[in-house]
Amino acid sequence: MVHKIMNEKVFIFLEAFFIAVLVLIIGFIIGYAIESARLNSALNDYRQFEVSMLDLKLQDYYFQTIDQGQCSQAISANFNFSDKVYQTGLDIEKYEQNSQILTGMILTEKEQYVLLKTEIWLNSVLLKNRCGDPFHTIVYFYSQNPSETTRQEQAAISDTLKQLKDKYGNALILLPIAGDLNLDIVSIQMENYNITSLPTILIDEHTKLEGYQSLSTLEKYI
Repeated sequence: MVHKIMNEKVFIFLEAFFIAVLVLIIGFIIGYAIESARLNSALNDYRQFEVSMLDLKLQDYYFQTIDQGQCSQAISANFNFSDKVYQTGLDIEKYEQNSQILTGMILTEKEQYVLLKTEIWLNSVLLKNRCGDPFHTIVYFYSQNPSETTRQEQAAISDTLKQLKDKYGNALILLPIAGDLNLDIVSIQMENYNITSLPTILIDEHTKLEGYQSLSTLEKYI
C-alpha cells in the first residue's frame, strides 16, 4: 500500500514537472517567434536604406548643380526625405527598446542608418550654403551604448528635441547620429566640430551644447 502511494506521488510529481517544462518550452517558442517577427520587420526597414542611400547620393549630385531658382524645390525634397528618415528612426528606437534578443544582428543596418543621416546632414549644409541659410540644422550626437545615467539623460534630450521639431517643423532639420559606432565619416565630422563628449547637440554647425538642454535654451538658437 505504501509502495503504491509512493508510486502515485512520483507519478504526480513527474507529470507536473513535464507539464511545467512543456509550458516553458511553448512560452519560449512563442516569445522567440514574436521577437523574430519584430526583427524581420526592422531588418526589412533597414534594407530600404540601401535604396534610400542611392537616392540620397543622386540628390547630392543634383543639389550641387542647382541655382537660386531651384532652391525651393530642392529644399522641399530634402525636408521630405529627412522627415521620413527621422520618423523611421523613432520607430527603430521603439523596436530597440522593446527587443530582448537578436539585437546584435541589426548592428550593420544601424550603421547604414547613421551613414544615411550623416549624408542628409552634408546635403543640408550644401543647400544652406547655396540657398542662403533658409533653415536650421540640429545634429544630435548620442551614444549607442550609454551608461544607465547617460541613457536617462539621452532619453530626456530626445524628448526635448522631438518637442522642438514638432513645434518648428520645416524651420529645422533634426538629425540624431550615434557618435560611437566607429564610422569614419562621423568621426571626421565630430573632429571638425570639436565634438569630444556624448551626448552633444550641434546647431547650425557653430553652436555646440553638451548634455541636456531645456526647450527654452534650444529655442534661443532657432
